[in-house]
Amino acid sequence: MKSLLLVAVGGVAGTLVRFGLSIVIPDDRNGTLAANLIGVALASALLVLMERRGVTELRHLLLPGFCAGMTTFSAVTVQVVEPVSGGALFLAENVFLSLLIVILVLPISRKLIPVRK
Repeated sequence: MKSLLLVAVGGVAGTLVRFGLSIVIPDDRNGTLAANLIGVALASALLVLMERRGVTELRHLLLPGFCAGMTTFSAVTVQVVEPVSGGALFLAENVFLSLLIVILVLPISRKLIPVRK
């Protein structure tokens, strides 16, 4: 039950950040892309942090909670179906840039976050 509550609280916080991003970046396509790339970068760094120093409760709050609440796969899906919003190219852009972020952030995080002794 505690894990469920932590995921829910993190999800609400992530959703509120996503809403704030939609105010700062009102264009749906760019706002969705920004939210996804920020979420992927944050999740990549947090994965290393949790792996090396993590507390299970913090993992639940931040990864399936906050990061999942902030990222917007459902918006990508809708924008892929609507060619006006970018169509399949938008999906490819999201996937390619997300993978690129992971490739860049994971090694940097592994260098910067020491293993707990």
